[in-house]
Amino acid sequence: MKVYVNDESVDITDASNIAQLLKQIKTAPKGIAVAIGPNIIPSNLWDDYLLKEDDQVLLIRATQGG
Repeated sequence: MKVYVNDESVDITDASNIAQLLKQIKTAPKGIAVAIGPNIIPSNLWDDYLLKEDDQVLLIRATQGG
């Protein structure tokens, strides 16, 4: 199955969730916000949120600066 992470195509197994996707693409979950389409998915739902074919996943990393 294919999803798009920050506009890049990623092949994942069927029935993958957000937590599994982050592990597959070697992205640490700390300091990350995840949106699927227009919806931000709270981190407490990442294990339960099953990805669908062609989902548009946006990963936003919190940064510090000023």
